[in-house]
Amino acid sequence: MIGIALLGAGRMGRVHAQAVRNAGARVVSIFDPVTDAAKTLAHDVGATAVGSAEAAMEHDDASAILIATASDTHVDLVIQAVEYGKPVMCEKPLAPTLGEARRCIDTIGEEKSRQVFLAFNRRFDPGHATVREAVRNGAVGTLEQLLIISRDPYPPPLDYIPHSGGLFRDMMIHDFDMARAFLDEEPATVSAFGTCIVDKRIGELGDVDSATVTLVTASGKIAVIVNSRRSAFGFDQRVEAFGSEGMVMSDNPLRSGVRSFTEAHPGAPDRIREFFMDRYGDSYRLEIESFLAHADGGDDMPVNAIDGLRAVYLAEAAAASNATGRSVQLTSLDQSFDHA
Repeated sequence: MIGIALLGAGRMGRVHAQAVRNAGARVVSIFDPVTDAAKTLAHDVGATAVGSAEAAMEHDDASAILIATASDTHVDLVIQAVEYGKPVMCEKPLAPTLGEARRCIDTIGEEKSRQVFLAFNRRFDPGHATVREAVRNGAVGTLEQLLIISRDPYPPPLDYIPHSGGLFRDMMIHDFDMARAFLDEEPATVSAFGTCIVDKRIGELGDVDSATVTLVTASGKIAVIVNSRRSAFGFDQRVEAFGSEGMVMSDNPLRSGVRSFTEAHPGAPDRIREFFMDRYGDSYRLEIESFLAHADGGDDMPVNAIDGLRAVYLAEAAAASNATGRSVQLTSLDQSFDHA
């Protein structure tokens, strides 16, 4: 059974710890600067809580490293973890800024960057993955339009907002990665529009809570991303791929297959799922399985730090477009968006 050193014992650390167990591996060492959190999670999963990231990564039974700490610590920990020569997986985003993402790639080099697994779990959602495979197999002919909808059931705590990096860099980062995976062609233009209509206090903290982004490729493919921090009917996560010969879509899974045939609810299905682990639990397990499978063979990871860099690039371009009210023409990863 593969042993994993887990850095981070917060919400995402717990998510990954459970996914590791579901994938048939085990967490052997845990570090978190909040000692009690590390000790509690270590007790829950049968691991050892240690006093430093180095101690976790050096653990004799740790053959891989999983980073699930705060976003602004990812780059330094990835650089450090790569030096141990063990397979590395890092929670999204790779970095909170484009400059930091570039520093990561420049420091470890492109070859090793492709061997760092970037945890964009939604690529592994069975529904989304089925649609992507259908597009690749030509089921819709030539892909022309892509629609990605991602709406959370409720906003995050207000104290999270100032440290999140903003909706484009934090929440929509998943969707930028999904768009790239589906389009199979890098976007050439980014146009973003964000407002604050869910909670004005989010706007007072410098962020938006509702946004749309349009990506256009050089060949004319259009991807539209819709985000909201609130959805009254549950965790709304859909993908629609439209092409020259038809359309395929990944819809919201329901909590059950129950339908009510009553006067109040004639033929009404059950509600969609409300918690992200209910919606994406399988995807977290499947991404761990993919990470371990590729780690065992020493291959490039199917979604890696280079993908993480490109997603951050799109996020910063979107933030710049929203700030200036103008579309951003993308040229190269060396482009700067300091005016965002």
